[in-house]
Amino acid sequence: MWGPYLWKREMQKQHAAKEGGYERLDTENETEQEPQGGAERIEDDDMYRLSGPVDELDADPGSQLAQEQAEHEDELINEEGFTSEDLFAGETSDMLINEEEFTSENIFAGDTSDEAGDIDMDDEDTTTIFEVNVTDVPLQPEDIKSQINEVEISNEFIRRLRNATLATSGIPEKDLDRLLNPPQAPLDISDPILRLSLDIYLAVDRSSNQTYNDIRDALLRYNQSIEIYTHDTIKNKVKELTGVYSLPTDQCVNTCLAFTGPFETMDKCPVCGEARYDPLKPEKKIPRCVFHTILLGPQVQASRRTKQGAQEAQYRAEVTAKALEEMLPPGTDPKGFLNQYGDVHHGTDILEATYSGNISDKDFAIFATRKIAPFLAIIGGPSKPKYLDSFLYPGFYHVAALQNEGLPMWDAWMDITYISHPFTVFATADGPAMALISGLVGHNGAQGCRFVCKQRGRRKENGTHYYPAALRPIDFDLPGSNHDDYDLNAIPEKFSEITARYNQHLIYLSLSPTTTEYNKRRFITGISRPSIFSGLNPRYRLPIPIIFPGDLMHLACLNITDLMTSLWRGTLSCDPSDDITTWNFAVFRDPILWATHGHEVVMATPYLPGSFDRPPRNPVEKINSGYKAIEFMNWVYGLAPALLYGILPFHYWRNLCRLVQGIRLIHQRTITSDQLKLIKVVLAEFIHNFELLYYQRKSSRIHFCRPSLHALSHLADQVSRVGPPIYTTQFPMERFIGDLGSEIKQHSNPYANLSQRAVSRAQINALKAMVPDLDPTRGLPYLPYGSKDLGDGYVLLRAKDDKFRDVSPGEAVVMRRLFPNATVDWNPQVRRWARLRLPNGQVARSWWKESLKAHNKVRMARNVKIVQSEHVYFAEVQYYFQARLKRDEEPHQLAMVALFSDPDALLARASYGVVLSCVRRVDEHHLVAINVKDIKSVVAMVPHTVDRAFNAGEYYHGESPEGRQRYFVFEKLGLEVSALAGVIEITDDN
Repeated sequence: MWGPYLWKREMQKQHAAKEGGYERLDTENETEQEPQGGAERIEDDDMYRLSGPVDELDADPGSQLAQEQAEHEDELINEEGFTSEDLFAGETSDMLINEEEFTSENIFAGDTSDEAGDIDMDDEDTTTIFEVNVTDVPLQPEDIKSQINEVEISNEFIRRLRNATLATSGIPEKDLDRLLNPPQAPLDISDPILRLSLDIYLAVDRSSNQTYNDIRDALLRYNQSIEIYTHDTIKNKVKELTGVYSLPTDQCVNTCLAFTGPFETMDKCPVCGEARYDPLKPEKKIPRCVFHTILLGPQVQASRRTKQGAQEAQYRAEVTAKALEEMLPPGTDPKGFLNQYGDVHHGTDILEATYSGNISDKDFAIFATRKIAPFLAIIGGPSKPKYLDSFLYPGFYHVAALQNEGLPMWDAWMDITYISHPFTVFATADGPAMALISGLVGHNGAQGCRFVCKQRGRRKENGTHYYPAALRPIDFDLPGSNHDDYDLNAIPEKFSEITARYNQHLIYLSLSPTTTEYNKRRFITGISRPSIFSGLNPRYRLPIPIIFPGDLMHLACLNITDLMTSLWRGTLSCDPSDDITTWNFAVFRDPILWATHGHEVVMATPYLPGSFDRPPRNPVEKINSGYKAIEFMNWVYGLAPALLYGILPFHYWRNLCRLVQGIRLIHQRTITSDQLKLIKVVLAEFIHNFELLYYQRKSSRIHFCRPSLHALSHLADQVSRVGPPIYTTQFPMERFIGDLGSEIKQHSNPYANLSQRAVSRAQINALKAMVPDLDPTRGLPYLPYGSKDLGDGYVLLRAKDDKFRDVSPGEAVVMRRLFPNATVDWNPQVRRWARLRLPNGQVARSWWKESLKAHNKVRMARNVKIVQSEHVYFAEVQYYFQARLKRDEEPHQLAMVALFSDPDALLARASYGVVLSCVRRVDEHHLVAINVKDIKSVVAMVPHTVDRAFNAGEYYHGESPEGRQRYFVFEKLGLEVSALAGVIEITDDN
């Protein structure tokens, strides 16, 4: 605990330090070296240590901890340290929940606690963190006048955001008036000239302005009385109709920073010295470079101006109400968990905020990502921003103002106007970008976990990078890296503990009197500066760092796959004290074996359905040529388990299968609580065995334990917090960036062109939200010409027979078995269909038509997964048909399929159910007719061999019939989520 003397001395150190200019500190440096001489003591050899529980500075107002503080201290400490009286004067009654009605500990078991416990610092060369007494120090980290420029600049942004108002947000007066007084009627575009102009404008949206004008001129030549709007006129009209616009802001020509916040009055960049304004016209102050921020408020208002849009906006309230009803069944004790998690709104973070009243039914949740979001800027180049916060500031200021003052919203469904607040739920990014927005040191720091857990990294002797190896090396005793093994099942802590520790560490960092001391404290805490998200109203956001979830796309599809394939290829750096010839896992150092594997990957392409997206190219030739995330996913999690059977040593192969098992489970749209427990065990076992097999507790191999490996240990715990991570993955963002980038037409000034395209996209989206029939794709999937809707999302698609045809003798037997009451002289005839669209958006094809194509020209989609009474079968569809025995009865919707055998039980057991190896059935029952609605998905059935494993003497599979080809099953990861997003497989008649 800080005594009066120590507190006085620390403040004296602050005031004694000299204030400097805008010195750039390398806080996002991905390398971090322990400060010379250790960080054991600060000035004058005083050691401050933590004793007792950490005070909760970021507690939810309705939590048990907050109530206990109110009872014992008569003062409620809100999320960032304000008292409720200071921050929400007159509104505390809305924030506080009676203890008898609600406690976080009872309802959200395992997510909150009134004690954070001691901070366990194992490094002998680093100090332990002192406990901060909230009655002695400023209650908010940003209230501290930091002597460190990097910290103080971030604090200045945060202070301004805390006091944000719409009147001072830079919105033009006319636009501000519309924002505060939104139209209270559906948008009317019934004027025929306006509608025609809009139709043309939308049709040529991705073309040049000249294309629009050429069409306009052609129509005028046809009929001069048609007064079609010019391109500039219709463009301005769209802005007027939607109310969506961008806010231009000056920036440095070298993208060092934006002239916002503490930089807004400067005439030149403090980093590179470039002038802000055109030096040739100094009197006019023309900015040399600007960027655009698309404001959130008008976009949200547009989404409520139709009854359908307003009803859809109630989705979150409906989902959270059902979830809370399940967690809080009347008359029984609270469960504290859900039976299954199938939505981001099933996460306890959102549910607790909803239950405590922080999110009302009238509020709306927003998700932010570093690269693109509804309220962020389109940041151009040419260089990486030095102060990212300065570019984010205009959008954050707008959101902070909306949180502070509320957004007037007209609801077309209820025909009322109410005040709504944006609640910031998650902020996502990949690893390096997360360090920029969270203010953490990055993944190579000693405390480099993006989830701010207690696991401390380890480094090599004389090394600067820290690696999160759970197992202690046995061949050296380096202080700071010789701490005991970590129990992966104990990660992470309760979320309240993480939040409390983060706030205490941030205060400790902010009080650094000198740059040297700051570097030491940054090393100890893993924090480089406050996050700009701290500037948002704590009432309307999740706590920091809980607001930052994981990123499944980069983790699973790029980071882990790169780690595994680099080890197999032997391309990971080999320490001088290690011997690469002892890497028995580096099987692809053999060029012949590597070439053979690459050939097998390519040869699998015809067997991968088109719905599986891009098939993996030959990794031997293309792995260093822009290999895509989806290619890594299909290769490592789809093909590799079967293709590497008999190539990787048996225990390494089983370790791979354990990884694939966990990754496949975590990619599901819906995850049950039992599966969640399994995922936790599976991934923890994979990490543990990975370290035993690859790292082997050798200090020379500690770099094998990359941060991505540690991140896997948090995936299962994230599900209960934020729902299945497939919903918060970066796939949509990356796809959007690529899509937007493809629209760039002005390559001489691409960044300005990109900004304008982004603004246009936002306006068009708002326009289509207000007038749904302007969007011809709305309501997809649609029914192509000649198709037949079977209900429940199943649709028969052409080609089809033009008349009924006789069936083969074997098919006739199946038909008679299907209709046992048929007369003896019944001659079965069918009219075949070639394709079936499934509810998940996939199109299942048939042998009838696919067999007519050359093998290298087909992406086989005729193999399907069939589920009947919880039994799973795999089969090849011959064709689809409708059949009825009597004219007056409804036809049966059927598929003639050729069954595969049950999977090899021994191989399935050895691979943890990952490698399902089948052969084609050839008995009398191999052909069957099934109800098409028993078909659940299209799968790949890829040929493979078990001979290599047998020859190597490391095999665990059953005998296959003589001369029969084996096929392994490969299901697309995240398929259900693609369907939820309205993604359907592209066919010729789409």
